[in-house]
Amino acid sequence: MILIEALRPIVAHWREESKTLLQHAAQQTIGDITIGHLYKGLRELPLVVCDTSVVDPQEGVFIRGYPLRKLVGRLPEEVFWLLVTGQFPTADQLKALKRDMWHQRHVPDYVRKLIHSVPPDTHPMSLLSMAILSLQKDSFFLKAFYEGVPRETLWEYMVKDAVRLMALTPTIAAAIYHQHMKGGAIIEPRKDLDWAANFAYMLGLEGSGDTFFEFMRRYVIVHADHEGGNVTVLASRVVHSAFADLYYSYSAGINGLAGPIHGMANQSAVEFARDLLQRFGGVPTHQQLETFITHYLEQGKILPGFGHAVLRSHDPRYLVLYEFGKEIGISDALFLVIERLAEVVPPILKRQGKVKDPYPNIDLISGVMLHHFGMKEFAFYPVMFALSILLGLSAQLISYRALNMPIIRPRSVTTAALKKKGP
Repeated sequence: MILIEALRPIVAHWREESKTLLQHAAQQTIGDITIGHLYKGLRELPLVVCDTSVVDPQEGVFIRGYPLRKLVGRLPEEVFWLLVTGQFPTADQLKALKRDMWHQRHVPDYVRKLIHSVPPDTHPMSLLSMAILSLQKDSFFLKAFYEGVPRETLWEYMVKDAVRLMALTPTIAAAIYHQHMKGGAIIEPRKDLDWAANFAYMLGLEGSGDTFFEFMRRYVIVHADHEGGNVTVLASRVVHSAFADLYYSYSAGINGLAGPIHGMANQSAVEFARDLLQRFGGVPTHQQLETFITHYLEQGKILPGFGHAVLRSHDPRYLVLYEFGKEIGISDALFLVIERLAEVVPPILKRQGKVKDPYPNIDLISGVMLHHFGMKEFAFYPVMFALSILLGLSAQLISYRALNMPIIRPRSVTTAALKKKGP
């Protein structure tokens, strides 16, 4: 497989680099843990080694050293290769990767039957998780592990599983939407389309075409990776550290993504914008919004689509999708509402001084854009996120296994022990 061949010398370099680091700096401290950290989600603690991406508080997301906005125009297949190897593929490598994916595109009949057989009110995220787990029996990694393949080469089988999942998941996700949620027939992929365009095509949305295909490329890239400590990737890391294969690990991650305050945040933003339209009988003025938002926040309510755990400036993911919306001339009411919110809210939040990041994030725009292109089923929105994050999640777990990282097993501490450290 072309990706494995390209990665072998890179893995050798990673291993030498980590070996040297451990030899000379293993006891070096990189931060202090406070009681507050333990009760506040371990926020701001550097607990995970992640080289695929980093979030700079001022500049935003960097993918393998590249600012996110520099990746606009690239295909998701190229970004996947970049995430895994740290380099962009050559034209021949990209062609070979696409060929490897195409040869594994066929969704097994038992997965198709699963999608067709579940109750109609089954949540699409539950169904995606079940479908991924149903593929697990054919894991290359699992088979290699039980056959006694040396641990030093098990990462190669992680790559094989990742390429297979990249090949199958778009068709599975689209089938969940078009068949399970809409009652249509499963649409098969086209060989002439790239990974994101194929997914967009298989969704079967009315009027789907080149503009939607390009939106989907950007959507996937801006959601592809976001460091190693978010709920989705961290859950998958913990599960994989026990040598669970990529199917188990990805399923665990997307189960976390199904949490309402993680993968469903963009749904809340759309609902909030829609409520504003109903409340004001159309797009509210700046003054109307300022009065309403000020009162809304004074009641202690959470405003969806604003703020970030790390960022302290404009979210480039938001900007990528917003600028595309402007470029193609979106002017529907929901888009205009979030555009106005992005203008009105930050000054209010700055005046209140209660949040570290007052700017709009990706959740404010992503759901509104999906709604614009005809996807009105909010329950499917986290599936879109889950498909996109497969790129970065796979890359992180491949590197985890390439470095032969151990099982994750932190110690716990009792409340009684903490009280002894208090005043």
